[in-house]
Amino acid sequence: MDKTRCTRSSKVLLLSLALVFTGCYKKETKLEESTPQVTQDQGKPEPKPNTPAAKAPVESAPAATASTVDVNLYLEISNGMKGFIPPPAPDKQPTAFQTRLNQLISEIQDGRYVKSKRYYLAKENNQGKPVLDSVSYTTLKNTISSGIKADVRGTPLPDMLEAALAKSLQRNAVSIIISDFIHGPDPRNPGQFISLDSDIRSSLKAAEQKNQVVAVLGATSPFYGTYHPAVKKPAVSRVLQGEEIPYYIWIIGNQQEVQVVMNKILRNLPAQQAYFGFQYKTVPYSAVLKAAAFKPMGLVYCTSRTAQACTSVNLRPEPKEPVQFTIGLDLSQLPASMKDAGYLKQHLKLTTTGAKASLGTVIAANEETRAVPELSQFTHFVKVNVPALTASIGALTLALPQVSPAWVGNWSTENDNNPAAAPKKTYQFSKIIQGVQALYRDQNQNVLSVTMKFNKENN
Repeated sequence: MDKTRCTRSSKVLLLSLALVFTGCYKKETKLEESTPQVTQDQGKPEPKPNTPAAKAPVESAPAATASTVDVNLYLEISNGMKGFIPPPAPDKQPTAFQTRLNQLISEIQDGRYVKSKRYYLAKENNQGKPVLDSVSYTTLKNTISSGIKADVRGTPLPDMLEAALAKSLQRNAVSIIISDFIHGPDPRNPGQFISLDSDIRSSLKAAEQKNQVVAVLGATSPFYGTYHPAVKKPAVSRVLQGEEIPYYIWIIGNQQEVQVVMNKILRNLPAQQAYFGFQYKTVPYSAVLKAAAFKPMGLVYCTSRTAQACTSVNLRPEPKEPVQFTIGLDLSQLPASMKDAGYLKQHLKLTTTGAKASLGTVIAANEETRAVPELSQFTHFVKVNVPALTASIGALTLALPQVSPAWVGNWSTENDNNPAAAPKKTYQFSKIIQGVQALYRDQNQNVLSVTMKFNKENN
């Protein structure tokens, strides 16, 4: 074959192949440009397997907030509960108890935040043991609307709680328990009054072992009928005509799921709220140093010039010019009562390392702060006063400890025999709550804690 012709033919073949591959590449490129690609981090090249970046541990994403929950609802139907659910009559309005419970069970039955539900009527059998009767929504609704007709003894409170919790744990369901929480010990064991707090703790230990939390809501309702006090002297029972008697709703379960029940199912919460075992490990916070509404005093500035959140400051208080600055907090995750500015002012604690400092004002965000971009992310603002440093580096730590709110003591009594004379009180309610508190005494000392580091400014 002619060598020149062979060479010419080879060039033609190579040119043709180049055109073919170029055309394919261009076609694929056009397809990629017209179809957006969803990636975890666009703009950052994927590291090769052997590079250090590829071997670095990837921080796991935070657990998604629960959106729907599995619910077990327990309603105590002892004789002592009958007065909250008087027989219906055309000229009688439903009691506050009936109104709240009808709204609650309707939300559980037909609302979008419950994926499955079961209803139980709690009572005691002839052997003095707790019985949880599984009933339909219709039966529960009729009980709330038409009253409790059977003669039913009340189950000792710790026994009822333990039985309900065991039932819920079989399905990892949230427990909603409704009762007057008047302890009626077994007549054969009156010593249960003495050990009420430890018995409550024992009845709920499975919840603590499963890292569950307890929320307690207190409300009152007019009571019509025979009232059965825990203290039987001078009267074993009394007939009431609309006096306000406390009842309680306890929610026990995973913290996120309990908050779904509180915020999305119960919604209109009573003012009396108590939370046990709740903890928020990550709370967004930052020193607020540039906003006109919270202008700092003295020499203080953010250690980092580029950080989005300022969690370390440089400062230098002087005898005639102490440092004062504000820390912004996002407490949107917390239950409503814990976010109350008065509650925070009363219970927030400031501990220091290397400084003398004190808390100033605590205010909640308002329309003005929400309108300022650099402040809009915060729900609360805490002022900190630093008159002196005792070290060149240190820390200021804000903490919200686990506490029992004041209303618990106000609603407790050692003698509930005459509720007309001492209304809105429950026998040894403080002791009941002490039993709940004891569950978490060694687990979580604080609901939340944030630390602002500091360096002494020497220039």
